Amino acid sequence: MNNIKVALAGQPNCGKSTIFNLVSGIEQHIANYPGVTVDKKVGYFKYDNHKIEMVDLPGTYSFSSYSLEERVAKDFILDENPDVIVNVIDASNIKRNLYLTFQLLEIGIPVVVVLNMMDVAKRRDIEIDSKKISQMLNCPVVEASGAKGLGGKDIMKNIVATAKNKNSYQEFKINYDELEHHINCLEEKISKIDLIQNKRWLAIKILESDSTIIERIKKYEPSIEEFAKKEEDTFHERYDKDAVSFLASYRYDSADIIYHKSVKEKNKDKQTLTQKVDKIILNRFLAIPILLFFMFMVYQISIVWGYKLTDYTWPILAAFKNIVIDILPQANFTDVPMITDFGIWMVNSANALMNYLPIFFILFALIAIMEDVGYMPRMAFILDRVFKKFGLHGQSTLPLVLGGAMVGGCAVPGVMSTKGIADDRARMATIFSVPYMNCLAKVPFYTLILGAFFKPDMAIMMFFISTITLFIAMIVAKLITSTILKTRETAPFLMELPPYHTPTFKGVIIRASQRVWVYIKKVVTIVLAVAVILFAMLQFPGLSDESKIKFEDKSNKALSSFDTKVKASIYYEEFDTKEEVSTLLNYYDEYRTKRMTATSKDAAKRVDERFLLRNKTFYKYIKPKRDKEARKINKELRKLSSKRKAILRQIKNEKVENSILGMTGRAMEPITQYAGFDWKINVAFLSSFAARESAVATLGSLYENNKADNMRAEEAMALNSGYTPLHATAIIIFMLLTPPCIATMIVVKMQTNSYKWMMFAIFFPIGLGIVLSSLVFTLGNIFSWSGFEAMTYFYVSVVLLTIAIALFPQKNINWNGGIKLKNKKEL
Repeated sequence: MNNIKVALAGQPNCGKSTIFNLVSGIEQHIANYPGVTVDKKVGYFKYDNHKIEMVDLPGTYSFSSYSLEERVAKDFILDENPDVIVNVIDASNIKRNLYLTFQLLEIGIPVVVVLNMMDVAKRRDIEIDSKKISQMLNCPVVEASGAKGLGGKDIMKNIVATAKNKNSYQEFKINYDELEHHINCLEEKISKIDLIQNKRWLAIKILESDSTIIERIKKYEPSIEEFAKKEEDTFHERYDKDAVSFLASYRYDSADIIYHKSVKEKNKDKQTLTQKVDKIILNRFLAIPILLFFMFMVYQISIVWGYKLTDYTWPILAAFKNIVIDILPQANFTDVPMITDFGIWMVNSANALMNYLPIFFILFALIAIMEDVGYMPRMAFILDRVFKKFGLHGQSTLPLVLGGAMVGGCAVPGVMSTKGIADDRARMATIFSVPYMNCLAKVPFYTLILGAFFKPDMAIMMFFISTITLFIAMIVAKLITSTILKTRETAPFLMELPPYHTPTFKGVIIRASQRVWVYIKKVVTIVLAVAVILFAMLQFPGLSDESKIKFEDKSNKALSSFDTKVKASIYYEEFDTKEEVSTLLNYYDEYRTKRMTATSKDAAKRVDERFLLRNKTFYKYIKPKRDKEARKINKELRKLSSKRKAILRQIKNEKVENSILGMTGRAMEPITQYAGFDWKINVAFLSSFAARESAVATLGSLYENNKADNMRAEEAMALNSGYTPLHATAIIIFMLLTPPCIATMIVVKMQTNSYKWMMFAIFFPIGLGIVLSSLVFTLGNIFSWSGFEAMTYFYVSVVLLTIAIALFPQKNINWNGGIKLKNKKEL
């Protein structure tokens, strides 16, 4: 079997992802996206006895090195040297897409052109002669429609045929006339360097001042930059033309020739459906209300309605927990083995997060639909008018969306994607704004708190949470762009709005599944790793000798009381030792739990049958019927069970309170008490700095008991925490503003190249969060606000402040430098 490596390239909004999903259904799909990263997707397929590795590169308008996407795409071509490049083109906008096609053809790797969205082109009465284009470009051209599932086999067939004929490939060249001499000079200069890439293409990229290529060439030819500069200057002096603009104009002219010879637009001046819809969606008065409506519906469908699905998933997770508890060593009254505590802690940590998978799947599916329809770019267009009043940029939309403006993002790719923002001031402001978004890791935390304290108001509370982060981010952006970033450079915002498309069921399901799988992997790896560390920090140094003696006395008293009450029973010989009493008590507690989780009479009957077969002797104490002696023992067992639970709860609380993490949380209480936080919430926030999901895992484990039961984490928190809805509101506000995780901090350092900015990104949100949550909690206590009222007042205050800033914009100084005078006398 021959291996073929394929790079899937194209401009944004060309429907690359639909083509990627289309070919995944051809012949045999070997692996369903084994690697999914921030930058690219990888799929493995089989066709005609060939194993094909296809990498979906980020969408890019050109093959320069001006944006992160362009650098990622180019680095893959340079480092991986694929056998074939598949260039996906939007057939309904073919002329603009062909610029990138010519750049790809010049690389020197065989290209297969895919005319995607042919259904859209035909609907607009655009006739495209694909055979003519193929003849003119000397490469295969395939008509396809990823959305309709058309053209997949032809694409794979042409990939294989092109790879087979790679040895007979003839280098593609554009004749650049006056510039040819200078290209040849550079090509000769680098002809002997040890790089497998096409030397002519490398020479052209050097003339375009491509930093990625120049840095690679410098390793072999240190003087290449100076040599290229001389060639550019000579060309400019001789022809009064800029080399970069000259190269671009020739490619545009070449694209124009292809367009006029092979494309006919019959209804060029006819208004399209996209244009008609945009008159409403982008209306200056309706755009914002429509956007807010869509956001509210996303949360209503995913968070509120999706939450109801957890009624079906939680019993499965609870059953898994019960199975694990059945396998683990049982307690000897209040002596619980360490391995049992650890196993239950890990299951509670995982279950607290895995329970929200239905919510995430629906949320990701809705976001995928909006991406496929074409509404996401329009969000950027709508918000640019708002963002620029706060020092942000239309290009800030993508980082904010990736970070979680629509909920379900991640701050790491959000901060990384700011590299594409040309406006330096807006780029820096966006870097510090992205962490305020509601990343995927925050959603379980919000769902836990809302499920525990705000069940009737979940939809409106989630709407408050999701939208207020954007307002806070804009206020922070305005603050820092008006102060510490005021002298940074600015640049205009340019973008393209794609036509509306009908999303495909397959595409939506695949993308939602991919993102859920990324979440599951994070839970299994990072979050559970953090859970292990937290368990260790909560176990040590453990109970003091005095506490051990104290709890041992309590246990002995409880056992002694039980022994006294049942000693006269005729059945006493069956449980006259501590070990036998513990075994009976474990049997009793386990039976009660299984009966409580039984959802029907038949299920309850099966539980009875199973426990009867397991131990007929003990069963008569569980179901005493008319046996007076057994009923007496049953009554005392119930009392002993309650006493054991109370002692175990006291042991757990004291152990956690005196642990390393507990002492750290207590040390923070003098500051956080004004926000209503106790040491347990402090511990949860400390754990979330490693991974935000850990806050839920920590709270889920701290407040749940160590017994097999069907109680959810939110129910346990509401019952055992002692918090009120006002406490919950303060907790939510702090989480809204809490600094990002460690991974995000590393990326902030990378993007700003400064530890100073990294420290600012950590401590500014912490300070702001403590101040605002303390203010809301204090005012709530003074005026007897409910949690919902406090959140409403906070939301309204933030929105009004945002509107006030927007109505009174401040003009910033866009320059710096000059002579710094020590005093006015020097003038």
